[in-house]
Formats: sequence, C-alpha cells, structure tokens
Amino acid sequence: MITVQSTFFLIHETRSEAVDLMKEMVKHSRAERGCQSYEYFEGLTETNQVVLLQEWKDAECLQDHYQSQHMEKFLSKLGSLLEREVTTRSYVTQEDSDLRRAKANQIKKDSERKSSQTLH
Repeated sequence: MITVQSTFFLIHETRSEAVDLMKEMVKHSRAERGCQSYEYFEGLTETNQVVLLQEWKDAECLQDHYQSQHMEKFLSKLGSLLEREVTTRSYVTQEDSDLRRAKANQIKKDSERKSSQTLH
C-alpha cells in the first residue's frame, strides 16, 4: 500500500472555492480502482492549512489517479487558490515491500529449481 500526504496552504479569500474543489476530488478519487482512502483534514491552529491523506493499493493505481481527468481539472484550478506550493510525501507500507520481496524470492527459487531439472 502507498500512502501520500500532501499539505496545502489556501488563500483565505478563496478558501471556500478550494474546499469545493477538494470535495469534488474526494468523490471522484474514492471511486477509482485501488483507492483505499482519500480525505482532506483542516488545521486546528492554521485554518488555511489543509492536509490530504490518501492510500492506494499500489503504484500503478496511484499513477492512474495522477493521470485522471479529474486530477487534471483539479490542478488547473487549484494553483490560483494557494498561498504557496503544495508539499507532498509518499510512503510505502513495509508489509507490502516485504510481500513483494518474498514473491520475488519465491519466483527466483522456482525458476532455479526448474532450470536444474534434466529432461530425458
């Protein structure tokens, strides 16, 4: 699983417009293949700070999300509503990394075992 955290700093005067865009993104993104969660959170002390936490099944699903029409629309409108650039961090769940490594090792073992067999 991949978790992405993005932090937005909204311009106070256009905050409601930005929030409406974000609500639209939630609706569309949650309907996408591989979206496990997608939610924005408002700051308690900095009310114009909004944090997006999103979880995706894998990198392929996340890349599909980045290429979606609703993402393109969101980005085209969002820039003028922000005080500064968005900061984003991505995290891969350790369990997923371990699982992928285990599968790769199993495939390697299977191929080694098959290649050592002699056909008569």
